[in-house]
Amino acid sequence: MKNIRRAFTLIELLVVIAIIAILAAILFPVFAQAKVAAKKASDISNLKQIGIAANMYATDSDDLIPNMPVYDEETESYIFAAKVMPYVKNRDIFRSPASPYQVGTVQQGMFAGHIRYYGQSYAKVPTDPCVGLPASATGAATYFRDIYPPVDYWFNPIMFAYKQNGCPGGGGTGGYSHPGPNIIAGPGGGDGLNGIGPAGNGATFTSVAKAIMMIDGPVDNQYLFGSPNGIAFWGSQWQGMFNQTSNALFFDSHVQNQPTRRLVPASLGTTRGNMWKCANCSNTQYVSPVTDAGILWTNWGTTLATPNNQ
Repeated sequence: MKNIRRAFTLIELLVVIAIIAILAAILFPVFAQAKVAAKKASDISNLKQIGIAANMYATDSDDLIPNMPVYDEETESYIFAAKVMPYVKNRDIFRSPASPYQVGTVQQGMFAGHIRYYGQSYAKVPTDPCVGLPASATGAATYFRDIYPPVDYWFNPIMFAYKQNGCPGGGGTGGYSHPGPNIIAGPGGGDGLNGIGPAGNGATFTSVAKAIMMIDGPVDNQYLFGSPNGIAFWGSQWQGMFNQTSNALFFDSHVQNQPTRRLVPASLGTTRGNMWKCANCSNTQYVSPVTDAGILWTNWGTTLATPNNQ
């Protein structure tokens, strides 16, 4: 008797397809979550290495973090990265695996964002007197990439003082230096950031384990911190880098994954000026309203923070 090969019926085929579709619907989100978790772990490792390098640099520099020009609330962390490079010797650790920008989130804002909205870039040339790095062979068109590595992590900008005639005149800084914070004591004194910021209000560390050095940059840097889409740091749409969380590097070099709305409470709304609302400030401009004062991540671990964040 001949063996008869029996083909699938249409119904059987549809059942198999339906089962595969159900399995895919169940497993794909799991795979996506696993991918996010892997990126978050890699991101934590990067920040940890940066924190160790920063502390090594400070150990060799009277406990001081490198000077880094800061323009308003934007932070030029690519300069910091270049200066601590001898302690890491790995350009890739300054890149977040979750970043969409090949040039780095910081460069996307400081170079491309400035040019798009202001018609010029305020990013600093490596040989600027207040930067003090070697000349670049590639130039501004490539973001001085031979000197500055692509950077996706933003240094806490209020940690830098602002001193007139702190370095030679000329260049994009005009002779204004931005002394880096002391790794033990906290922000330096001086005239405050751009002459007005909290760093000039005598801020000191209350806890190096609570003070944030760097944080994952926002994915929308088309307009720096004040994104028109509300996705930048204090925008209403900012969800963080990893499922409504972001990684933060603290001054004692440990890293924590923090909920977005703890870093930037929803009560702050979308005003980037909230960055300057600090507790215990000498200038009432940065205190009102009191409910906003000192709750942003930039102030944590300093005398500018609310008591529960000190």
